[in-house]
Amino acid sequence: IFLTFVAILATLIAWPGMTLQDMIVCILAFMPTGWGLLLIAQALKPVVQRAGIWSSVRTLARGYEVVMGLLLFTPVAFLAWFPFVSEFQTRMLFNQAFSRGLQISRILGGHRRDRSSRNKD
Repeated sequence: IFLTFVAILATLIAWPGMTLQDMIVCILAFMPTGWGLLLIAQALKPVVQRAGIWSSVRTLARGYEVVMGLLLFTPVAFLAWFPFVSEFQTRMLFNQAFSRGLQISRILGGHRRDRSSRNKD
C-alpha cells in the first residue's frame, strides 16, 4: 500500500505538474473522504470481511490514526517547549484564584497568625 501511494504521488506530481501547494490542498480535501469510506467499511464489516479486504481497511485506519495524531499533536508539542505557553496555561487554569487575589504561597505556607501567637507564648 505504501509503495502504491508513493508511486501515485510521484505520478501526480510529475505528470500534470502539480506543485506542493496543490498536493497539500488535495490531501486536505480527500482526507475526510477517506475517513468517511473507512467508517462505511467498518459499518459493513461482514461484507468487507467476505470480500477479503478487512486487513487492508484496518491498515488504512491505523495510518489515518497516525497521520491525524501527528497533525494534531505536533503543534501542541512544539508550543509546549516555549515558556510563555506554560505561563498562559497556568493563568487559564487558575484564573479564578488569581482574580480573587489568592496566592498559592499563602496556602502552602499555612496560617501566619497561628505561628505568631505561638511565638508570643
